Amino acid sequence: MKKPAFLFVLALAALAFAPVVAAPQGGPALTPFEVGKTVPGDIALTDLDGKVHKLADYRGKVVFIHFWSIVCPYEKLAEPKCKELQSSYSDKGVVQIAVNANQGELKEGPPYDKLREHVQQAGVNFIVTVDPGNKVTDVLGGQTTPHCFVIDKNGVLQYQGALDDDPKGTKGAAATPYVKNAIDAVLAGQPAPVTTSKPYG
Repeated sequence: MKKPAFLFVLALAALAFAPVVAAPQGGPALTPFEVGKTVPGDIALTDLDGKVHKLADYRGKVVFIHFWSIVCPYEKLAEPKCKELQSSYSDKGVVQIAVNANQGELKEGPPYDKLREHVQQAGVNFIVTVDPGNKVTDVLGGQTTPHCFVIDKNGVLQYQGALDDDPKGTKGAAATPYVKNAIDAVLAGQPAPVTTSKPYG
């Protein structure tokens, strides 16, 4: 009698650790958008209030996109770092956009009350959007939460990969902040010191 409950717990655990999007059954795995390529300006994301954000609207600004979830255990460590980045760079011409493409989290549909509740309770200070059709995920090749992308003022992808090299949150100040370093470099008109890393999550 306890077996179904045990299987249910295993299913929940699998959901929490699942990648942001699964490749089509029998199809090739998604690959990240190539660094050095221009990200299409017509990519459009809708936030929790129904406002559409086109990447073309942010030409002239540095855009930091990361795939985001409220159930992924890696996000519990990554989200505070992303909030800190938003606080540090919001007045420096940097726009941060989180993309939720976890279909399990999006199945409730608008107005996405659970996501809204998390945003409010966690004090999320960056733009939160949803990708129920995986359109943006498919273009960028988003694989995990958090999978990060830094786009320069001209719309060229300058970095993709992990937020840092500290997925377990054990390195502290010794961690290498890939995204922060990429943003700093792009703002200074320099190439990112690391352009690609393996995303975790």
